[in-house]
Amino acid sequence: MRNQLGQNSDFVMSEITFGMKRICLGYFHTMADIKKLDEYVFRPLRQNEEELVQSSEDQEHFRETLRSLIPLNEICSVEDWDSALKQLVCGEVLIFVDGEDACLSIDMQKVEKRDIQPPDAEQSVNGPKESFVEELGTNITLIRQRLRDPNLYVECFQLSKRGKQEVAVFYLVDVANDRVVEEVKQRISAIETDFIQGQMHLQELIQDNSFSLFPQIRPTERPDVACSNLLEGSVILLVNGASHALILPVTLFQLMDTVDDYYTNWQYATLIRFVRMLALLFSIAIPGMYLSLFAYNPELIPTRLVISMDAARVKVALPIVLEIFVMEIIIEILREAGLKLPKTIGQAVSIVGGLVIGEAAVNANLVSPITIVIVALTAISSFTAPVYLLGITYRILRFFLLLCSGILGLYGFLLGVFLIHAHIAKLQSFGVPFLAPLSPLRFKDWKDTLVRISYNKQTNRPTFLRPKESTKARSLRMIKSFWEKKR
Repeated sequence: MRNQLGQNSDFVMSEITFGMKRICLGYFHTMADIKKLDEYVFRPLRQNEEELVQSSEDQEHFRETLRSLIPLNEICSVEDWDSALKQLVCGEVLIFVDGEDACLSIDMQKVEKRDIQPPDAEQSVNGPKESFVEELGTNITLIRQRLRDPNLYVECFQLSKRGKQEVAVFYLVDVANDRVVEEVKQRISAIETDFIQGQMHLQELIQDNSFSLFPQIRPTERPDVACSNLLEGSVILLVNGASHALILPVTLFQLMDTVDDYYTNWQYATLIRFVRMLALLFSIAIPGMYLSLFAYNPELIPTRLVISMDAARVKVALPIVLEIFVMEIIIEILREAGLKLPKTIGQAVSIVGGLVIGEAAVNANLVSPITIVIVALTAISSFTAPVYLLGITYRILRFFLLLCSGILGLYGFLLGVFLIHAHIAKLQSFGVPFLAPLSPLRFKDWKDTLVRISYNKQTNRPTFLRPKESTKARSLRMIKSFWEKKR
């Protein structure tokens, strides 16, 4: 062990002799909890030195005495050298005894974790103010505290050859579809990689189509969102070292939901969902439609509007195609700069930069005011995406439709829309159609998809998830008030 690990400056080997026996403790002091090691190992050995010396003449008696003096339950015997090394780098302490062909492994791992904090991306006005952290044990506790169901199963898998990260699979055994659960386990077991960098790395490895722009797995940093999806019949994945959980399978309409949809009344939630979908169309389609109509088919625009738009572009030097592309690229640069700068100045730089550059570009006759309005509207609309990865998809598809419109005009725009729709219709997430319940059409599942009706009417789980138990609640009849009974 000294020959293989002695080059590490944080590796420690401590030798102690008791009569005729010598024991050796090996551990990484950066990984092991030194206070716990001193309290539960070194101190009991020092206090009971005479007892160990007396038992040192008998091999079996010495081994049993040694194990009884360490007041910990997390002690196991390791006979394989490779297994001993794996446990050593995980923060465990190994105890070797003269004459023994196996060593004792004690769990002394030092866990560094941050406190539970409010979510950064999925903020809620009325909802809970807690999010996942990077420590898997804490995240499991957050879910079990909310979902105290004996049917909630948690299975852990160890991935990566070098990182040894753990992945926890959560599902309700009496609700989740067995085929989905088995498919998830098979895909995780088939992963062969040196290291899992985070939930996004795992997501690309197990989702159906990793080349698609649309995420087929939804990340979330909120325990309440994870628990609500478990109750619907979904499967949740948590990676040790990642602060987001993965929800699967998902559909496009589930990616459009936000946590505040369920912490407000159903009328407002339904309205905001339609506004969100309208913003999706604005973000993707408006620049391409503006380019195709104004540059190739101005006869389709109302006369007064086209005259006003043409008058605004009289002094503009750039062609309309180049004008829109330049402004879109500038918006992306400002957005990226705002993300990379510290929070205290990042937002100010984005806002001030956008105002200054936009005003200067209009005054210099490089772009027209209508182009500034359209680019700003699409940029703001892309921020309404509930999932960050879906917002990135909006931005890339916007450039795709701009390219199609710039080459073929309105025909190119319609062709691009058709290709996007065909791609979405073909996508699946662990056997679930990505456009469900719109395609295939299931009106029964529309109660919490395009709209959100009252909880009193949401009695069934989504059928496209194929849950074992379809009913999740009993419809409550409206109780008449005392005065109505009196009448």
